[in-house]
Amino acid sequence: MRFADIRDQDAALEIFKRAIASDKVPHAYLFEGQAGVGKNTAARALAMILNCEEPGDDSCGVCTSCRKIIGNVHPDVRFLGLPEGKRRIPIEMVRNVQSWMEIRPHEGKAKVLVIDPADLLTEQAANALLKTLEEPRAGSLIMLISDHASSLLPTIRSRCQSVRFGTLNESTVVDLLLKNGLEQEKAVVIAALCEGSMERASRYTAEDLAQRMQAVTALLRSADDNTPRDAMAIAAALKGDRDETLAILELMLQVLDELMWLRSNPPGETVEESAIVKFFGELMDGLTERGSPGRMAQHIAAVHRAITAMTRNNMNPQLAVEGMVMAMRGRTSGGEAWGRIGAR
Repeated sequence: MRFADIRDQDAALEIFKRAIASDKVPHAYLFEGQAGVGKNTAARALAMILNCEEPGDDSCGVCTSCRKIIGNVHPDVRFLGLPEGKRRIPIEMVRNVQSWMEIRPHEGKAKVLVIDPADLLTEQAANALLKTLEEPRAGSLIMLISDHASSLLPTIRSRCQSVRFGTLNESTVVDLLLKNGLEQEKAVVIAALCEGSMERASRYTAEDLAQRMQAVTALLRSADDNTPRDAMAIAAALKGDRDETLAILELMLQVLDELMWLRSNPPGETVEESAIVKFFGELMDGLTERGSPGRMAQHIAAVHRAITAMTRNNMNPQLAVEGMVMAMRGRTSGGEAWGRIGAR
């Protein structure tokens, strides 16, 4: 949890190091970037170095202050997250930490509040937080962590210094997966699937990859059938499982991207097979001749809309998948706006 432990985020870390060296750490940061790239780890590492008993270019990681932050028991560092069973961070939680922020540090050098995920604050909670951002206490720091920063109130974004976190290199993901005990071949495939996010990587295990690929294959094939019964059955089975649905849709995007690449190359040109194509073998072979690049692009757009509907609008997974299948089927030959699911 030290700066030295954070991978592939040199630009973000340089911002923090310059601010610390010049003693000009702002009162609020907004960490932007997709989930699973080290934003929360960086927030904890920054809290550690600001309160470390032996500060230097990095925290020591072993002093009493560092060990308390690692153990989530430091009285001057708080991490505010989504309460169990809730879909949003309520205003009561923000008001509670506001009163805590007004008190002088108990034993540390800086009062630090981390809110993750900040984009799940209710509107009332966000407006309440705005007061603290407008009138920060000297020596305090608020870090907002967001996967969808555009959904935050503009007034909140404008009062924070934005720090962008990029995706992890595939080699980094492979290395981390190997350290977690995954086999080399499967680690390479998952790294190709997760697009530089360890959170996405955590959605895949060696056992469920093949099962999810079968669901992707069935959805793609069924979308072209006169009556997409298989697709509707899959949608019904996913009714209450958001994580599984997202994992399948993210895998579908990767598969469609591979198909687009394969179909876009000139006939006869040799194309090196990716780790995904090699791993899934026959299942991918059965899809390579289906659809034009334009058709693939339509499918990709439909999957993106389904993922957005689930992650930003909290749509029921079954409805999201059903709507995706409708969009993938496209307009009817008769020119109607959108055909009913089950009719061509």
